[in-house]
Amino acid sequence: MLSTLLVVCSGLARSLVADSVRAARAPGRVVISPSVAKADMLNLGRECRDVVEAGAEWLHFSVQDGRMVPKISFGSPVVSALRAELPETIFDVKLGVVDPERRIDEFAKAGADILSVHPEATLQLAATLHEIDAAGMAPGVVLNPGTPISAIEHVLQHVDVIVVMLVSPGHGGPKYTDEACRKIRALRALCDERNVAPWIEVDGGVGVSNVRLLVDAGANALVAGGSIFNAADKRAALQELRAAAGEGAQAGHTRHTVSADGR
Repeated sequence: MLSTLLVVCSGLARSLVADSVRAARAPGRVVISPSVAKADMLNLGRECRDVVEAGAEWLHFSVQDGRMVPKISFGSPVVSALRAELPETIFDVKLGVVDPERRIDEFAKAGADILSVHPEATLQLAATLHEIDAAGMAPGVVLNPGTPISAIEHVLQHVDVIVVMLVSPGHGGPKYTDEACRKIRALRALCDERNVAPWIEVDGGVGVSNVRLLVDAGANALVAGGSIFNAADKRAALQELRAAAGEGAQAGHTRHTVSADGR
């Protein structure tokens, strides 16, 4: 009886989390998702707690397997360890792995709230997104600089987050900012046409020098790494990035806050 109750409560909590991610975006509101990959790994818990206490709404986890993305980063144990430390924070996980459908349950149990996958990494994108949703997480897709919008057009109604990369993951190199802005504008227009409103997130070198271009194009979620985690004053760094983005709304989007305007 107790185990059944725990399962029901867990399922309800996951549903509330997904609803909070899906809450309709407020005009002018921009979410900052600091990249855990840029934190001091020897002091990971303290670093992430400091960033959240400074006002970060989400934390971004870039998981890389050495195949889909050439580098190897970290996996679900890191997500799980930080979930215990930060139970109210939205965990924004980007899976740079082949066959991501094999990792869905693993990351759901670890405490991921958003799970984004590369369309090139799976033979069954729509089914993978459905499984992510069924596991209680918000489904997302990732567009590399060379990935066209047509690769995800058939699943737009089924995603809550679209990650637009400024760089090729794991390769670094130039930032394709102009191309990303064109892609974001086209995505926003297509989403408006279909009456859907996913978060359009940008990753791969977001900073005060380019953030306004990205937001003006239609982005409303931003992954920032070293500029946040390496700052002596993390609150000031977050505020500077928000100011550069021209964000007008207050931060505070947590895992268990469900908007009345949810999808």
